[in-house]
Amino acid sequence: MKPFIFACLIFIAVSVPAFAESLAANGTEDKTKKETKVDNLEEVVVTGTRIEEPKKNVPASVQVITGEDIKNSTATNAADLISEAGDGNVSIRNFKGGGSSGGIVQLRGFTTNVSGRVINNDVLVLVDGHLASTTDLSQFPSEIIERIEIVKGPASVLYGSSAMGGVINIITKKKGEPGSHGSIFGEGGSWDYWKSGGSLNGSEGSFDYYLTASRSALGAYKAKGYGKIDNTGEDEANISTRFGYKFSDNQYVSFGYRHGKESNIGLPGPRYAPDPDDYANITKDDFDIAYNTETFRANYYFSENKDIAHTSLKAGPGTDVEYFQERKIQGIGSQKTFSFSDYRLIVGGQWDEIDFEGWKSVGTPYEPSNSFYNYAAFSELRREFLDKRLLLNVGLRYDYFENEILPTKNMSITPRRVTFEHPTGRAGLVYKLTDALEVKGNVGEAYRAPSPVEIASDQTDPNTGARRVGNPDLDPEKSITYDVGMDYLKGFFKCEFTAFHTDFTNKITSYFNSSIGPAGATTYKNVNGALIQGVETNLAYNIGIASGLDTSIEPFVNVTYLTSLADKDPADLATTGGTLLNTPKIAASYGLKLMQEKWDAGLIAKYLSDEKVTDPAPPSNGKVVVNKSGFTVFDLKGSYRPIKNLELSASVENLFDRAYAYTLYFPMPSRTYGAAVKWLF
Repeated sequence: MKPFIFACLIFIAVSVPAFAESLAANGTEDKTKKETKVDNLEEVVVTGTRIEEPKKNVPASVQVITGEDIKNSTATNAADLISEAGDGNVSIRNFKGGGSSGGIVQLRGFTTNVSGRVINNDVLVLVDGHLASTTDLSQFPSEIIERIEIVKGPASVLYGSSAMGGVINIITKKKGEPGSHGSIFGEGGSWDYWKSGGSLNGSEGSFDYYLTASRSALGAYKAKGYGKIDNTGEDEANISTRFGYKFSDNQYVSFGYRHGKESNIGLPGPRYAPDPDDYANITKDDFDIAYNTETFRANYYFSENKDIAHTSLKAGPGTDVEYFQERKIQGIGSQKTFSFSDYRLIVGGQWDEIDFEGWKSVGTPYEPSNSFYNYAAFSELRREFLDKRLLLNVGLRYDYFENEILPTKNMSITPRRVTFEHPTGRAGLVYKLTDALEVKGNVGEAYRAPSPVEIASDQTDPNTGARRVGNPDLDPEKSITYDVGMDYLKGFFKCEFTAFHTDFTNKITSYFNSSIGPAGATTYKNVNGALIQGVETNLAYNIGIASGLDTSIEPFVNVTYLTSLADKDPADLATTGGTLLNTPKIAASYGLKLMQEKWDAGLIAKYLSDEKVTDPAPPSNGKVVVNKSGFTVFDLKGSYRPIKNLELSASVENLFDRAYAYTLYFPMPSRTYGAAVKWLF
């Protein structure tokens, strides 16, 4: 069915006045139930079902990094926050140096891509519910973040392509408290690190606002066993604003703008081929406008990400190569919630456009300029049974895609346009056995749509004559996941357990086809993917409060154990031995969190087991599989509030000065000290 027909159906559905009036009366919730407190085990989540509801009502496995977690953290960006949050189920992997935790996300054996591109990913990254302009989580500073919500497992029914491993939704700061408030802060630490900034927020009548800005810089760090790693510094500046206006008790509109600039980002290269002077500059701009009522949401967003890399590979005497890439993303979304008797129905639609332009100052670009269009309609129905103790969710989605390859500077291109469509479904169940114990189950499809290069490219390297041709008959990569879990939340004890089984099929891979044209060409095909099975466990118990102390003492342990990592790609079997590469079988975090009214502290250990990887160094050049050792790293963090308006914090990362690396030949920093001061007014 054509996309415009779906758009018309959605428009009609969300605009029926009779439903709107009935839901205005029936859909109001007690706003006090939406408050998230330190000891509240019913965190409000958005990404699970696209509407706000208690975590215990969501059939998917969900982690929430709350505003209180962020307030008590010394993390500098979203990647650090997730790594520090104490959930071994989500791995953050660093490959570029620069002293941050890095930006590649690994969730249930699926990952985001190395380049930060927003397509060709198996984990979806969102900002305020819409596509982010990059998947590199280190590009989102912690001071602009209100909370982070992580939905584990297939989520394509509500969010479309790339949500096979799950969804990470970074929610930025919005409404201010009544009156006017603000803060200024300064940070410093090892490797010539410094950061300063401030914020203003407040509300007056129907108007509210939030503004935060920061500047920072980092020098070259040292790594255990290597000494100083040159060219690992960077400079950064960020600003984030949000303005809101409440027309009535049921109507609210908000405008948001974010700007970020990273300069002189060192690209140190692997240790077998260090590069002392390659660098990149990144500029990000994001704008969005949203209109909300109790039962209706509509929004428009626009994001732009410019990345200019300068390399020292000489194209001629005194000539450096400059590689430019720019991503422009925009989209419109709307959804309507209908409630009647024991039913709840979410109906919505969205349109997203991703435009990519790339070129080299000298030589052939890595890929041609292209455009990616997605039109979608989705719905999810919930039925309540047994006095709301049994919740059944069933969802359906339809996506229509248009992929275009565009003329590109310094590249011989045949422009091309390919369209395709894809339906998706899932079902989930929540059964509340008691107020403390519930069981959950899901079966869901998820997919990753072919990129414009994979499906529509037709390009020839003018220097070598090598040709690359897309395959318009490609199917989307697909997964079907079955999971079952149990949550027990009582008093100060928390236990969450999930077992999952994922069949990954239609993996898209490249190969050389000698039958294309007179000389053959590299093209793409679908092959078997993988079988991934595992269990996730989160345990925590606040023994301090439970014992009647005035100090919160909470040990915790979170573990993901992948019981199967079976690689089924025929081309990989000879080299991998049938085991997925770059995927540790065990990812865990454990530690102890302490808190009183005026201070808090935490000792957190992060563990990744051994994993199989290809060795990129000569003479292997990526053709030999080796075993990369696992590691455990301890971080110590704490803060103290001597008076109401003053916060002091300190941290020691890599407390025991371990030598470790997420990626071969890219060692992480040795022991790192940090301190910060914040004044609230």
